[in-house]
Amino acid sequence: MSFGEYLKQLRKDKSISQRELAEKSGVSNAEISRIETGERQKISPDVLRAIAPVLETSYEELMDKAGYISSNASFMIEHREAEERFIEVVTPKLIIDGWGVERTRRGPSIGDIVAKKGKEEWHIDFRYFRTREDDDKHFRDDMRAKDIISRTYGRLAIYDRDDITKFTIAVSNEKIYGIILKYPPRLLRLNITTMLIDLEEGKIIDEQILTKNNLNA
Repeated sequence: MSFGEYLKQLRKDKSISQRELAEKSGVSNAEISRIETGERQKISPDVLRAIAPVLETSYEELMDKAGYISSNASFMIEHREAEERFIEVVTPKLIIDGWGVERTRRGPSIGDIVAKKGKEEWHIDFRYFRTREDDDKHFRDDMRAKDIISRTYGRLAIYDRDDITKFTIAVSNEKIYGIILKYPPRLLRLNITTMLIDLEEGKIIDEQILTKNNLNA
């Protein structure tokens, strides 16, 4: 689907006429028509920025559809948005349970959130997985999940600080959650759990222990 076809469909889905879109965005009716018919191939980012709020969509989404943003950059935008939502959902729950919560930017930590209570230090790392619709999605999901958890366990194995007492891999994809449960770490002597988050409903669905701290075993 060309960007012009996409724009036309989006406009119709919102029940907005070309004239209404022009009036509310400040972009000329003629320019919108040229975009939708394909006459205008290179759409100005300023035009996209103007029409985005009228169509109730994000500027980044339109930039992506217009070819300005690579698929990887688009994924990173989705990841940041999901990560922000994850932090909004989890932080209040932790505070209610008596944890002091810090948002991290990596550095010495290995999670998006570090929660502290007494001598306990809990690192929670959110991992975002884009939903795939292709026929091979089950294989791909399994491979993506195993790649993430192997790299995560590798980072934990060489983590050079002793203050961490618990680590959690948090995901919002139920299928990925199930796959992570299938592959617990075998040798790491640390409390590790996985957590399922419903970002739309804004709640923690489940958390299960993958391995128990056996330092005294």
